[in-house]
Amino acid sequence: MIRRFLEGDEQAFTGIVRQWETRVYNFAWRYLGNREDAQDVVQETFLSVFKSARSLRDPDSFPSWLFRIALNHCRSHWRRQTAHVSLDDPLPGGLEGDTAGERAPAPQFRDPVVTMDLIRKALLGISEEHRAAIILKEYLGLNFEEMARVMDCPLSTAKSRLYHGLKGVQRNLVRFGARS
Repeated sequence: MIRRFLEGDEQAFTGIVRQWETRVYNFAWRYLGNREDAQDVVQETFLSVFKSARSLRDPDSFPSWLFRIALNHCRSHWRRQTAHVSLDDPLPGGLEGDTAGERAPAPQFRDPVVTMDLIRKALLGISEEHRAAIILKEYLGLNFEEMARVMDCPLSTAKSRLYHGLKGVQRNLVRFGARS
C-alpha cells in the first residue's frame, strides 16, 4: 500500500490511514493525555504524511518515519498547551497525592480506570523525551533501534530515556500514594 501511494495512487492513502490511525491516536493520547488533542495530532500527522510522502526514501522504514512525524506533532501540541496537567491536581476518584507532608493512603488498584488514570497522570509528570520513550517501547512495542530512529537519537540515549522515564513514573506513582 505504501509503495502504491508513493507511486502516485492516492486511493492507497486511505488504506494507509485506516491501517495506522488507531496506533497514531493511541500514541498521541498517551503522550498528550487529552483525546481532543490526540485527534488533532492524528489529522496533522496524516496531512504531513500526505504532503511529504515523496521524501520517504525507504518504504520499509514507514513505521519509524510515521511515528517520528507524530512525535513532532505531539511535541508541538505539548508546547502550545497553556494549561498543563499539574502533579498537584486532584486525582480521579478523590485520590490525593501528598498533602501537608503526609502521604495519602495507598490507592486500591482494583479499579482499572483509576489505575490507568494514575499511570497516565504519572506519565504526564515526566519530561517529553522520557514519556516518548516509554510510549514507544511499552505501548507501541518498538524495539530500541526503532525507538532511536523515531526519537532521532543514539541507541544508548533511547535506552537511557526509557530507564529514567520509568524511574520518573515510579516516583510519581509513589507520590500519589502507590506502594513501591
